Amino acid sequence: MLFSEPITRWPNDPMAQWPNGPIQWPHGQMSQWLNVRYDPSAPMPGLEFHHVSKSFGAVRALSDVSFSVGEGDAHAVVGENGAGKSTLLKVLAGIVRPDHGEIRWRDERLHLGGPREAIERGIGMVYQELLAFPNLTVAGNIFAGREITRAGGWLDDASMRTRTAQILAELHVPVSPDTPMDRLSTALCQLVQVARALTFECRVIVLDEPTTALTDAEVDHLFDVLADLRRRGVTILFVSHRLPEVFRLCDRITVMRDGQFVDTFARATTSPDDIVRAMVGREPPDRVVRAEWNRSAAPVLEIRGLTRRPLVHEVSLRVGAGEIVGIFGLVGSGRTELLETIFGLGRPDRGEIFVDGRPVTFRSAHAAARAGLALVPEQRQQQGLFFNLNLRHNLAIAQAAKTEVRAINAAQEDRLADAEVARLSIRPPMTSRTPDTLSGGNQQKVVAGKWLATSPRVLLLDEPTKGVDVGAKFEIHNIIRRQAAEGMGCLVVSSDLPEVLALADRVIVMREGRVCGELAGDEATEESVMRLATHEVDVEAHP
Repeated sequence: MLFSEPITRWPNDPMAQWPNGPIQWPHGQMSQWLNVRYDPSAPMPGLEFHHVSKSFGAVRALSDVSFSVGEGDAHAVVGENGAGKSTLLKVLAGIVRPDHGEIRWRDERLHLGGPREAIERGIGMVYQELLAFPNLTVAGNIFAGREITRAGGWLDDASMRTRTAQILAELHVPVSPDTPMDRLSTALCQLVQVARALTFECRVIVLDEPTTALTDAEVDHLFDVLADLRRRGVTILFVSHRLPEVFRLCDRITVMRDGQFVDTFARATTSPDDIVRAMVGREPPDRVVRAEWNRSAAPVLEIRGLTRRPLVHEVSLRVGAGEIVGIFGLVGSGRTELLETIFGLGRPDRGEIFVDGRPVTFRSAHAAARAGLALVPEQRQQQGLFFNLNLRHNLAIAQAAKTEVRAINAAQEDRLADAEVARLSIRPPMTSRTPDTLSGGNQQKVVAGKWLATSPRVLLLDEPTKGVDVGAKFEIHNIIRRQAAEGMGCLVVSSDLPEVLALADRVIVMREGRVCGELAGDEATEESVMRLATHEVDVEAHP
């Protein structure tokens, strides 16, 4: 085969198979026969997006997106919530059909009519929100939809268990094929999804925010697995808001903004600040400066000796009016369980709860809401949103339940929903849409808006910026600060230590279900907080 036009790159193997057969290089005369511009840092395109566009009604989610991912490369796609990343992944997974454009793999157009066809064409998806059958075993989940059968259509359980064990061993996942999925940690569930993709011999693995619920050690294990897959030639498409992880794993970074392709950057010549500027494309909004918290303010929430065995032990704390109190602890410290117990989602064995100085006993979340509490939960998909209802109903439902309305007043719900959409800058501002059409950051605003519409005295927030981008994170922080400035008490749980230090007037540190220390002002540093969270030290809490 001879080239009539210059080429910009070629495979490392000069005898690689091209469409018309192997390239015949004239011995010793390559540069004289071909006008070639060789870029050794540019991988061969394997996965290519060509002018992909998609609209949902009047909203244009993707607009003429074109870029390529080198075969065997680890390539990141980043952008603010609403940038179009999720829609692009749904197109690649065969869930959404584009209005225009195409996707090509190894220079062949992919016609994807659904997720099953995507897997058959070698594209495996690992989603942030785990998609699993909790009542099935690990082997059952890995082969779900593509079971191995014997003659007569009977399931070949032995073959599926054997193949599952082989894949799990290759990934160094210490799990039996017969283990029920509901017994696995989040990290192991993520690796089972990777194993499913490998079982079907996928050559492209797409990971959508896979590390948001993982510890540092679990992230290290996942990245070791991904590094091994790259050595085998598997292409990794990595979507994440965590730029340190992006720079650790990926060689190239594609930035999207407002449904459009911005640019692709080489990690070696790019800084995180460059990526943030490309993602945002604008100056960040002005930070809301909080007035000094009145330390003498009466507590709106006080907890005395709260115990819920075996998760929470003798916890005492107080939150003043207009105060932001942060709770930090490592995985298993009991932070989430504490908030759930305060909000009536778990029955305490003993202890007292006071709201505005009055003792209260909550046997349900409904009772807690009526007393002036609100909880923004960690798992917004499972615990915070109704995906079969539109935004108007999602935003109005907590207020309706609190006041025990007997008849729906559509006009009143419209006014409430419009007010929350405007106050929290929920985008797009269309209350007739369902939550699944929104980005993660805007979904989180809907969950917060639902509870803020009840005018609570105390706002409990569990991982309020989990899985959201830099811009949405800044906006959510400002929402919390505004509520505190208006006199609301805010109790914030977060595993993001810089976030806790940036938000909180005081930091309460938990370990193994107990409060092991409290730090305020200049005392609260990353070093001092982590020392309390990780070491056995004798520090008295001062609620």
